[in-house]
Amino acid sequence: MKIALVGDSHAAMLIAAFRADPADDDLTVFAKPGLAPEDCRLDCGTLHAISDDFRARLARSGAPDNLQLTDFDAVVIAGVAPSVFAAVRLSQGHAIVGWPSGDAVSARVLRGAARAKDRPLMSRTAYLAALTALTQTSLAAHLIKGLREVSDAPAIFVPQPFPSERLLKIDGKYPVFRRIVKQGDGTALARDMSRAHRAGLAHLPGVTVLEQPDDTRRHGCLSAADLMRAGPRLSDGTRQAADDILHGNAELGARFLADLRAATRQDSVKSASNR
Repeated sequence: MKIALVGDSHAAMLIAAFRADPADDDLTVFAKPGLAPEDCRLDCGTLHAISDDFRARLARSGAPDNLQLTDFDAVVIAGVAPSVFAAVRLSQGHAIVGWPSGDAVSARVLRGAARAKDRPLMSRTAYLAALTALTQTSLAAHLIKGLREVSDAPAIFVPQPFPSERLLKIDGKYPVFRRIVKQGDGTALARDMSRAHRAGLAHLPGVTVLEQPDDTRRHGCLSAADLMRAGPRLSDGTRQAADDILHGNAELGARFLADLRAATRQDSVKSASNR
């Protein structure tokens, strides 16, 4: 199967997993750290690298600087959609009704026992609508819409992994994650992020939105430390810095790759049966 992998630095874990187990797949990579709309242009089914930095990165790796999406049996999009950091920012300053912390605040309000330090309430519906809107305007959504205009090949979205649970031990950083974990909101946060991804990306036919497997997560919205250690760099395959908490390693990539392959083969069978 010919697979195009388009995305940001989080594509590296998938590349490492693919190299360890290529099976019968042929992978073409079109990715750069921080891939943004100004780096590429989608024109009549052809994806072009347009920024100097992106073209130079692709040239160094021997990858093409344009992709004809109709040439591929499946297109995988890694990252380039709202991450848990975006989801956390949207929740800051409010208590989300339907999350444990928000329900606690709501109960105090109903009892007339609200505290001065309680954050204003926000409905879960409003929160989901905002996060879905961010997803709908993401580069991932733009790429999927462009693919659907020219091809019915399976499109698989692989989200940015949740950051390592090690962030809880970093003094002076990520206090909002410590608060979310302490209040028991991690699972609700992750569930809403997944719901927003599906609502924003999977409304078109042949699109699968993967979720990070439950057994790779800690506190709902963080990753097991061993799966976020020594992650590969996209540029040259060397390891990320020892204190990196953002990039999954080949072991986590292999978990996503297994789900990805299952999804592409299932959708390919469906597509073939509908022709």
